[in-house]
Amino acid sequence: MSSQLPIDCLIKILECLEKDKTTLHSCLLVNHILCRISVEILWRNIWSFYLATDKRISSRILDTLIACLPNESKILINEIGILTEKSSLFNYASFCKVLSIDHIIKMICCNIEDPNHIILSQIMKMFMKQISSLKMLIHFSYHQINILNFIDFSEAKNCLKNLSKLKCNSYTHAEFYHQISQICHNIQKLDLVYCITISNNMKELISLQNDLKYLSLYYSILGYGNYYNNCNDFVINIVPSLIIHSNTLTTLRLEGELPLSFITKLINLQYLHFTIGNRNYESFKEMQYFTFPHLQILKLDKGFPIVEMLIMLVEFLKNNGMNLKKLYMKNIYEDSYKYNDSILNLAIALFCPNLKSLCTQFTKNVMKYIFQYCQRLEKIKLLSGIEYPFEGEQVLEIVGKYSSKNFHELKLYSSGELGSVELESFFIDWKDASRKPISLIVSNYTFAKTKRNRKIIRKYKNLGVIKKFLKI
Repeated sequence: MSSQLPIDCLIKILECLEKDKTTLHSCLLVNHILCRISVEILWRNIWSFYLATDKRISSRILDTLIACLPNESKILINEIGILTEKSSLFNYASFCKVLSIDHIIKMICCNIEDPNHIILSQIMKMFMKQISSLKMLIHFSYHQINILNFIDFSEAKNCLKNLSKLKCNSYTHAEFYHQISQICHNIQKLDLVYCITISNNMKELISLQNDLKYLSLYYSILGYGNYYNNCNDFVINIVPSLIIHSNTLTTLRLEGELPLSFITKLINLQYLHFTIGNRNYESFKEMQYFTFPHLQILKLDKGFPIVEMLIMLVEFLKNNGMNLKKLYMKNIYEDSYKYNDSILNLAIALFCPNLKSLCTQFTKNVMKYIFQYCQRLEKIKLLSGIEYPFEGEQVLEIVGKYSSKNFHELKLYSSGELGSVELESFFIDWKDASRKPISLIVSNYTFAKTKRNRKIIRKYKNLGVIKKFLKI
């Protein structure tokens, strides 16, 4: 009886290793079957290997793509001085499920002295023909090389009809959005960089989707006109298109100080990420009283320069905190430290009892309350600053004494040092209490600064007390 595993079984095993690039690479040299399966998985998103600073990697990817070109395409690029006689072992292009036009352009510009649109045209034509069903398209179009209208290729319709993710920006030519909107009606995830006035074609693209679930919109004002004009354009063109999807949209990420009041129309949101600051906090006044019945993850960016903003956020947590599982607050307290301890973090303790993950800044006194009231807390990311002089032993003392049995991950951004006696005492107590193995993710100057501490960490990692230790 053969001991060789069936191919279907091998595929399932290697599928589980999709994020383990090192192991997949090691399979390339085992045999032809494992090589092909690994190549197919690795090339689904080959752009994850691309590094703008590593010309060697980009050159190899580009050489492979050129080797995959059909003979008629190779003849065309030979005529402009790019000679290639190589053939490819596999049809690599057919394995791609993610296509990044920007990465292709960067590779051409970095590796060819006189970039020509013919190269890009032939590579894109190959992708449109070889990819049976593209899942993600990335097209930001910041580059000077001539961008062809690749959607005009006869094979493009079949390639793009099942597109589910699109990353683009408002700077991209309006005709691109018009043509995409005629082909793609099942985009579920849309990432948009909003730079200039939105075209009607982009508005059309958003409106015509059947099942839009995720929208990430990054507002960039660098060199792109008046903030208030752009916000007015956003309210007139984008907001009505989003409200159409109020029943299906579950994730909304707004980075940049955009108007917020429309968010109350999106009643099925489960994930909400927004920026609040001087320019848009007025639009939060209405939103603070609204309850999102399905909201589980909340992320907030920017500073709150006045107490009124903190009070509004407390009201928002009062109405929405009960269902929250994850809460992240970044740069919230830059100008309002004296109100932080008594207002916002105490509100988290009182109104968010079901939190499993928390990222914030607070003093040691409030940290005790967080653990006491949030008994389901599993992970905490503690941000440090000038106003938050946490010492390492204080953090560990509070975590060891007040955290619940569910707690198992501590991320600590701090410049404080930690003595080896306190560190080992924490691990001994953690082990004696039969707690879950703990993961520590810490800054370079904390915990592992001394050889003695590093030895202690290795010891308790081997004993299974520490699940994971990372320095960042």
